[in-house]
Amino acid sequence: MLLLLPLGVLFLGAGCEKEDVSQSVLNGKWILIGFGDDSTNEFTSEPNSEPKSSYVIFDNGRMVAYSVSNMVEDAKYVVDEERKIIFSTHGMKTLIGGDTEWGQQFLSLIIKIYEFEVKEDELKLYYESQKYMKLKKDTK
Repeated sequence: MLLLLPLGVLFLGAGCEKEDVSQSVLNGKWILIGFGDDSTNEFTSEPNSEPKSSYVIFDNGRMVAYSVSNMVEDAKYVVDEERKIIFSTHGMKTLIGGDTEWGQQFLSLIIKIYEFEVKEDELKLYYESQKYMKLKKDTK
């Protein structure tokens, strides 16, 4: 009888593992590498003139995005089972000025994201039907 209880508990847990779609799957610093369009297969990489300074930090339901001289701060979000991102607040855009066109595009679109896809160390953030920004995980 004592042996059956642990086996029963073991069988109850078998097959119940689901793919992690919690906020934590996004956690970390992600650096922008370009913008793409799935409908045309076009991808525009970050220009060489940019200092690779546009990035976003996800931290368990909070997001902060940075460009060269501006930021979107304290945006709160949740992730649902279908990998949809739902923002409860879109944060505040802090404008210092002097930003690059690339940085301005990044910050104006980051607050429009609604879906994501993670493959190893790359993240696609969809901001419009089939249009996305691609980021690479900072492993430093």
